Amino acid sequence: MLSIRYYGWPMAGLGFLFYGLGIAPAYYSWGFFAPEIIADLDLTRQQVGEIFGAFALMLSLSSMVSSTLINRWGVRVTVTLGAVLASLGWLLVSQANSVSQLYISYALIGGLGIGLSTLIPAQTLAVFWFRRYRARAIAIIFFGAAFFGAIVTPIDAYILIVADWRVAWVYISLVSLLIAIVCALFLRDKPEDVGQQCDGDSIQDKKLFEPIKSEGKVRSMTVRQAIFTPQFFFATFADVANAVPWRIITAHGRLHMESLGFAPSLAAAILGVRVGMSGLGRLTGSLGDFVSPRYIMALALLFTASGVGGFWFAKTSFVAYVCVALMGVGYGAAFTTIPVIFGNLFGREPFVGIAGFRVAITGLVGFYGVSWAGAVADRSGNYDRVLVILALICTAASVLILLCKKSKLEE
Repeated sequence: MLSIRYYGWPMAGLGFLFYGLGIAPAYYSWGFFAPEIIADLDLTRQQVGEIFGAFALMLSLSSMVSSTLINRWGVRVTVTLGAVLASLGWLLVSQANSVSQLYISYALIGGLGIGLSTLIPAQTLAVFWFRRYRARAIAIIFFGAAFFGAIVTPIDAYILIVADWRVAWVYISLVSLLIAIVCALFLRDKPEDVGQQCDGDSIQDKKLFEPIKSEGKVRSMTVRQAIFTPQFFFATFADVANAVPWRIITAHGRLHMESLGFAPSLAAAILGVRVGMSGLGRLTGSLGDFVSPRYIMALALLFTASGVGGFWFAKTSFVAYVCVALMGVGYGAAFTTIPVIFGNLFGREPFVGIAGFRVAITGLVGFYGVSWAGAVADRSGNYDRVLVILALICTAASVLILLCKKSKLEE
């Protein structure tokens, strides 16, 4: 029986806020402000890509630290601590005058803060509070990044008219500080903390204590056992294929579009649609409660492959809008679906450790990917080869994820 006053849904709403406002402003503003930062500090496109790659790497590696802190102190403490660190990092970005200062403020401090306070806590919150409604809860939480991300670049464009990129980072710092305060006051880790049960089931419901078929025999699997299964490899490769192109377009998208002749304001509008459409994709990921998440993931990766490949020759605004729409829907659906796949395969108990390890791998690949894309563009003057290779990787991943079925250990 679903409780009318089940606290899980308010927690999902709070996850929507701390994940969306925690990651979207800093994540999407970096690439948009890249031309101004390059002009102000005399950087190269490769350096801009490397700094963003280092940020993404720190975000990913610190997710393993986030997993440890969650296991010891809970989601609320971890998110609050991370948001405070992120706020400090963004404030220091606004004062940076050199490459080294940007590495320290944006990549190191900001990346650590975001890593502690967003990705792993958001997934963990949904997995801990929900089982039957897990995909829908994750979709709601992850929709936050798309919702707030869609309005970030237009706001950034307006700030450039009335002020400069440094002022924007002061505002971003204040947003992170607000997140820390709200989560410290209202966030709760698990339904058991408020006398409730997963999905709002009554504590008298005997079925509550019967493990779901998809998870019941998986709970005996350790983190070490899980990461050496073919399923972990296939699913992690799919995660990498989804995340890396998104990060490359985030860091280099405006530079690529301006090299094709798009004005900064039009580039901002188009990139904003990309993020907005990812919201539709994230909500579509909620279908994982009804059909196999593997099929959703495979289709989503094909959408991304089509969008990234098409972006190669997006010479008109119409083609560019179509490409970013495909990228957005594909990325959003896959992003929501991947934690559902891992949760269903390996269960609730080892989820935090497995997720931290997976995100770390994705971050390592993403770090080199964003830097590589900038280096290729510096040498060739364009991103053509980068986009073609990314499209091929996404296509391969869409096939491999279909092989991600239960192992003999799980049967």
